[in-house]
Amino acid sequence: MLEHKIDKNKFVDFCNGDVKGEDTETLNHFDEHTRYQFTRMLYAYGTGITGQNPFANDEEVEITADIDSATHTSFYVNGQKAFTAITGMSYLPSEIQTFGTIQQPFKTRGYKLYDPGTNSITIGVGSRFNLGNGYSMTVQEVFVWGEGYGNGSKADDERCNMIIGGLNTLIHFADQQYFSSMTDPYTDYILDFLASQGVDTSREFVINGTHCELVNGKISEVGNDYVVPSSIQQKAVKRYKESMSQLLNGGTWYRWS
Repeated sequence: MLEHKIDKNKFVDFCNGDVKGEDTETLNHFDEHTRYQFTRMLYAYGTGITGQNPFANDEEVEITADIDSATHTSFYVNGQKAFTAITGMSYLPSEIQTFGTIQQPFKTRGYKLYDPGTNSITIGVGSRFNLGNGYSMTVQEVFVWGEGYGNGSKADDERCNMIIGGLNTLIHFADQQYFSSMTDPYTDYILDFLASQGVDTSREFVINGTHCELVNGKISEVGNDYVVPSSIQQKAVKRYKESMSQLLNGGTWYRWS
């Protein structure tokens, strides 16, 4: 009986954990992180989390990866994109405080009318809106204040509550203080309110300088794959890049997870 011998190359040894990245000149130190993402992909497929398993037929499978950016790596199985792995960031306590506190003063002040050229509007402290039927709301320092309760029906009062709640979360989100998901319970009311101000939400729109879009019917920040506001996330990515550069130049590495 002939014994079938598999010749493993250095990358296979590396993926299997037999060698470390610094043990071979053919691998740079960033491969430690790539291996981590790669093994997580194999786990996801093997456990059926993805609903498919290209390895089930015991056939040869080609897996490739493209490094899209410092934080994004796209994986392909037999030439078909499988998923994009996004590296988690570490945030400073002061940054977490910025987006992690529910009650905090709004950053934006005043009101600027809708600009059709940029599809943008500014809504901040001091802005006041007439909702009709005796209802109105004013943006104060920390929250949106409503007036006119009892002038209409119970349904009218509830609608006023939802518009006020929606505007409160929208401003905090646009001021880079809330996750976009905070607006989800109020999406329909927010969209109706923005439409009344002239904002076209069928395309990219700008609120208080934050570029927004509708994704699966929800308000999101354009180009932001993280739930953390982009102004904070970009600072964390900058620190991450600097740390990775120092580790690579210094010839040392450890896994980020």
